[in-house]
Amino acid sequence: MVSHAGFFLALVFLVFPGTTLAQMTGGPKGSGGPVAQAGRSNLAGWSIEYQMPQGWRVVQSLGRIQMLGSDTEAGAIFVAPGLYTSPNEAIADLTLFYQSMNLVGHPTEPPGETTIAGLRAVVATIASQDQMMRPVQGRFIGMLTPHGTGLNLLAMTTPDKLDGLRVTLERLAATVKAMPPSINRQAIAALGGTWMLYSGSTSGGSSVTGSASRSYEETVAFDGNGRFQYQSSSSFMLNTPGSGGSYGGGAGSASSDSDQGTYTVIDRTLVLKGTKGQFAVDIQLQGDQLVAGGKTYLRSR
Repeated sequence: MVSHAGFFLALVFLVFPGTTLAQMTGGPKGSGGPVAQAGRSNLAGWSIEYQMPQGWRVVQSLGRIQMLGSDTEAGAIFVAPGLYTSPNEAIADLTLFYQSMNLVGHPTEPPGETTIAGLRAVVATIASQDQMMRPVQGRFIGMLTPHGTGLNLLAMTTPDKLDGLRVTLERLAATVKAMPPSINRQAIAALGGTWMLYSGSTSGGSSVTGSASRSYEETVAFDGNGRFQYQSSSSFMLNTPGSGGSYGGGAGSASSDSDQGTYTVIDRTLVLKGTKGQFAVDIQLQGDQLVAGGKTYLRSR
């Protein structure tokens, strides 16, 4: 779960991308504000590291995503590892990130391929608007390693500050080094089985007031060797009040979804790759209880 402080910082950077950490904390580095971290930053389990830019530090870790902030430069840099075998997979993960932030972005130039730090890379510039309809510019660098992993880098700020932040992002990308990831094979095997999540509610319940009921269910089956199957279903039923002590009528809806593919665990991150793309979430496994992305699943068999 993200702390309230971390969520606030993320919101400030996205709603007010021209804000620096020094402005948020009341002064520049050395005057009571955060102290920048120097040296190399390592993404545990992924075996990917980079040199922290001067004056920057990790503000918040949101699962596998690191958010970097600066005392002197406006905006934020997001760093996220993933399992990528092509530029399209890296861009698809970027699209999901924008959706999670309730932002709609569109490239201002076609994505282009290049080589950075000896690694294959894809770059793009993305325009979007924050929640107050103010323009936000993003510079994206997606880097692919020879180990089936990748690193997505996204710098976000106001259009007038992008050129400077773009230079910082490119300097960071030039320092990236990667080794094979550490696969948590014990966790892969421990996930073997079927896990379920169910939620439901009912309100009302008489011919006078009517009634409404909702239900939602997810089922994920892991084979313990790297394959998964997923199913979900939801339903809604509404009964309206009528005359003479009877229900007047009813209406309902139902939907379902499914997917299948491969899974792995890197450090404490579960990575699912199905027909609809990649999904990665931090997990905690305690006996017959699996906590993933703030949801609690129970082992059914």
